[in-house]
Amino acid sequence: MSSTEVSPQHSIDPALGLPEGQHLAEKPKKKPAIPRLKKACDSCSKRKIKCDEAGPPCHRCREVNIPCTFARQSRRRGPRNRHADAIKEQLANGITGHVPSSPTYAAQTLASLAQQPVLSTDTICPFALLERLVDDYFTYIHPLVPVPHEPSFRAALAARADMNNPTFLALLASMIGCLVASFPRRPRLHIQHLRMEALIPNSGVLLERCRRTTVEARGLAYLDRQQTMDDAIVAYLQGLIGAYSFNWDACRLYLGQCVTISRVIGLHRQDGPGSASNASTNGVEGIGSQQGGDIVLQETSRRLFWSLYSTVTAFQQLGLPLRELSIPPPTPAEPYPDLPMEVDDAYIISQGVRPVPQGEVSRLVGFNAIMKVYKICTDFTAMELAYGTNELFDWARQRHVLQEAINKAKHAMDGLPSELLSTHEASLGTKAQLQQDYPLPTQGYPSRNGGHAPIQPASERKQIEVEIQKMNLAAAEIAIRSFLIEKYSILSDKVHNYSRQVHDFSDGKNHIDDMREDREAMIKDFTKLIRDLDLTYLEASGFGFTNKIRQIVSTLVNMPRHRKSDLHRRIEQNLLRLVDFLGEVQRVGPQGADGVSDDELRACQWVEMLQSVGDHF
Repeated sequence: MSSTEVSPQHSIDPALGLPEGQHLAEKPKKKPAIPRLKKACDSCSKRKIKCDEAGPPCHRCREVNIPCTFARQSRRRGPRNRHADAIKEQLANGITGHVPSSPTYAAQTLASLAQQPVLSTDTICPFALLERLVDDYFTYIHPLVPVPHEPSFRAALAARADMNNPTFLALLASMIGCLVASFPRRPRLHIQHLRMEALIPNSGVLLERCRRTTVEARGLAYLDRQQTMDDAIVAYLQGLIGAYSFNWDACRLYLGQCVTISRVIGLHRQDGPGSASNASTNGVEGIGSQQGGDIVLQETSRRLFWSLYSTVTAFQQLGLPLRELSIPPPTPAEPYPDLPMEVDDAYIISQGVRPVPQGEVSRLVGFNAIMKVYKICTDFTAMELAYGTNELFDWARQRHVLQEAINKAKHAMDGLPSELLSTHEASLGTKAQLQQDYPLPTQGYPSRNGGHAPIQPASERKQIEVEIQKMNLAAAEIAIRSFLIEKYSILSDKVHNYSRQVHDFSDGKNHIDDMREDREAMIKDFTKLIRDLDLTYLEASGFGFTNKIRQIVSTLVNMPRHRKSDLHRRIEQNLLRLVDFLGEVQRVGPQGADGVSDDELRACQWVEMLQSVGDHF
């Protein structure tokens, strides 16, 4: 066949110069592509030869009889992302500060997602330290804030509810934060004993860990879901942390949340959560709660309401910037819930109350006594809420309410167990004994060079709880009397001034001196309280106690001069020193320049304060 001849199968169209039967729209068919191997075996990759991926083993490994493995890690192609590497290195070293800027946020986002820790107790502190802090919370904070229910909480912690229940983790972090903010030196002793200073250099770091854990565990949309008892407790404890840290914006925010949540779930009602009459409503739950007449939930709701009530009342009396927080006074249609049962947590279960040993005094006796003291002001607070603060509208009625409240406050201790009453004469001792045998707060704590972590016996814990309640009960009773006496004097001055201008005002003659005897008795009781204090329990009582003392001192110091007696003028300078000393008690600082610890300095100052105040009695 000549070169110009064409095979019949491929005849050429003379008009187009294409093989016959092929059109312009058609493209020549390509050979099917051979699929690219996703990953060669380790041996072929190292020898840089093509792997047929027929195995394992592949053809080449089978020929030379060597293992055919795929264990190596694949490497990212292209240049390294140095920005992402820098962020990962910072996070691995525990550095959470500023990271290098990037033109895009992709690398930073990927690195943060890769290093995001799982929320658990480890985000607060190591579990060995956490267990000790939980014990301290139930020893030092729980006597005055008896939430949550201790057996239910400990059971949930033992089951590691923090791993799958963010609300429980937020509650746990809030409890630890409240302890650290109120009694910062106690956690510091644990940290030093467990040699964790590198991880947690000071109490402020631990407090920030608790705050961050609480915020992250609650999430951004926690108010969108149904609120529980634990949510209300978290908000309340966060409010206390704000007060202890003098962060009034945070205090106002969280206490406002607690007030709102409490009204949503019905804490303010007599048939609140857990009561038999409210067994099928609201669906409110908490630690250890069950639907239908849950005693644990009922008692927790009552304790939280009265804790919130006393806090708001105390802050309003102190004149702190929280006046917009108010709990409406009770009415016949909506009375306040009953006070909690005077039964310890160990005897309260969801189905009922276990028998209490005869003669055992519950911790709730002291708590209820403090709440009864705050209830004394309910009628007068309602009058001020209706007519305004320090407004004179019906002096005869106002005087009757104030005199009745002052009389109740003077007898608030009647009928209490002897262990909750002040035993000043028996416990003060001589000045020499105070100087020689004063117990430092760190006494009994094991040396960091050996020994086990402190485990307080039940009897010692009971004694600490009783002392804390006794101090706060006495301070609350005197603070209420001081508040009511000051209110009486302010209104009495208004009556006196008005009677001088309008001569027919019959009640304006001698009321300005009506409170002199009550004021003198209050000052004497206050000085006895100060002499009876132990620095160990004073510091453990935290912000609530010291602010009660400051309220009393502020009332006495700022009193008009014509009302001050000779006794009042003699102790006035000591009162000012006392305020400064209480501020030092709450301070967390390093050791002094002369090597003497803060504990020893405060003990010496306290002995001098006791001597100075006691010399006048």
